[in-house]
Amino acid sequence: MARGDAAAASELQKAINYFAVLGLRLDAARSRLPLARTLASESPEIAIDTARQARNELDALGDSREADIAAALMRSLGAKGRAGPRAAGLLTQREIEVLRLLGEGLTNAEIAARLFISPKTAEHHVSRIFAKLGLAKRSEAAAYAVRHLGAE
Repeated sequence: MARGDAAAASELQKAINYFAVLGLRLDAARSRLPLARTLASESPEIAIDTARQARNELDALGDSREADIAAALMRSLGAKGRAGPRAAGLLTQREIEVLRLLGEGLTNAEIAARLFISPKTAEHHVSRIFAKLGLAKRSEAAAYAVRHLGAE
């Protein structure tokens, strides 16, 4: 890419595909950023879409620094970097921990004991997770955790 090699985009896409096959979501998402930069001059729409995919995946994985870089890249290409405030709809690190435990089927009391917090605080975290993700039941949260967080 740095040398201006015409095959750079193709090689980056291959790397992303390999990372995806191996289940390396973070590496795949991070690799989308240089791919978007490579595509920016000749295919800005595709570059924006690639940066958006990176931003969404990085946000979901909790890598806010890289997600911010992706959002900045989108803005530099003329797209909106984020639809709303950065924290809107995103889970905090603690909420991600609680969501993982919900995925294991733990009750609020069990979550509280595992994280050394009060049951009331655990209940608050669970409520915030439900609100942010638009969930109604613990089983939905557990399914979401399994699908989106995977094994730690």
